[in-house]
Amino acid sequence: MEFVSILSTAPQADAAVREISDALAGRSLDVAVVFASHHYGPDFTRFIEPLREKIAARNLIGCTGAGIIGPNREVEGGPAVSVWGARWPGVRALPFCVDQDDISRFETPEDWYERVGMRPEDNPGFIILPDPFSIDIESCLNQMDESFGGATIVGGLASGANAEGQNGLFMNEQTLRKGLVGLALSGPVRISSVVSQGCRPVGKPFVVTKAEQNVIAELGGRPALQVLQEVYHESAPGDRGLIEKALHIGRVVDERLEKFRPGDFIIRNLMGVVKDQCIAVAAIIRPGQTVQFHVRDPKSAGAELQSLLAGKIAELGTSPRGGLLFSCNGRGTHLFGKPNHDIGVINGAAGDCQVAGFFAAGEIGPVGRRTFIHGFTSSLVIFSEP
Repeated sequence: MEFVSILSTAPQADAAVREISDALAGRSLDVAVVFASHHYGPDFTRFIEPLREKIAARNLIGCTGAGIIGPNREVEGGPAVSVWGARWPGVRALPFCVDQDDISRFETPEDWYERVGMRPEDNPGFIILPDPFSIDIESCLNQMDESFGGATIVGGLASGANAEGQNGLFMNEQTLRKGLVGLALSGPVRISSVVSQGCRPVGKPFVVTKAEQNVIAELGGRPALQVLQEVYHESAPGDRGLIEKALHIGRVVDERLEKFRPGDFIIRNLMGVVKDQCIAVAAIIRPGQTVQFHVRDPKSAGAELQSLLAGKIAELGTSPRGGLLFSCNGRGTHLFGKPNHDIGVINGAAGDCQVAGFFAAGEIGPVGRRTFIHGFTSSLVIFSEP
């Protein structure tokens, strides 16, 4: 099992292709994953066709990104392309594509089995790269979870475009303009995920006792706004400032847990106060669910990623060999005030792990046994020996 990550910042497509192909000369890849900035477009066919030809990869997927992540650098706003390659004997790797017509037409899991070429008994894992303008990704994730229950599904939404048709999705020698491209993997490789949503809890968990759609009326039998005000006044001065400008709410994904820890919540934005004593959330909330207020700041985001990654490596019992990183385009220098934060954390924890990725318009990864689309998140898929 071998992995490699290459980054080029050459301003011209032909120079970038030449630089990457020279770096990969003599390697035979079972899979290549390509992330390219929009500087090499708008006709990415002239870029992806010669790249596929010269790097000798059996299977290739990829997409465009507003920022590109290489083995030890995050490039924001400039020309860049990263190529991540894997050689893993015995692993089945099947590229596939899906569009909105497929999502609307698929009626049973058999439709998905036929499209991706695998079934649940294959224990597959998936990397998916959707275009945010042309596909209902939440419906897609729901269908995939129902069809492949428990499968690890990780990815990121193509970014850097302002309208449908501007992003590029790469599959082998093709450049698609809508839907999603993906890679189904099965065989002797361990596929794991780390989903760091960049938040920490404040206050304590509360059970929702009254709610309708996305509006929470009561927490623990009391008006939701009153509970929030108490959390604010009981918080440290520094946390009060974060509550004022960066407040979120986390919903527990698995209510069977006896104790809730970071990683057990799906984080969503708090939209505001409605009807005097109610709070609106960017998610559907039901009575009986457990929620907790959260705040986000650079220190918390960095600490959570370090903690979750260290815990995952300890759980695996071995350092991962390769990985793909999907980081929100609101992270990077926008959140941390300095470049290369997330890739630096990963290299610090797993220095031999070959990683590439991009800054996404939405990050995909599991919380509990369901797959979600996230914001301000670092979603990492890592590969290790079985």
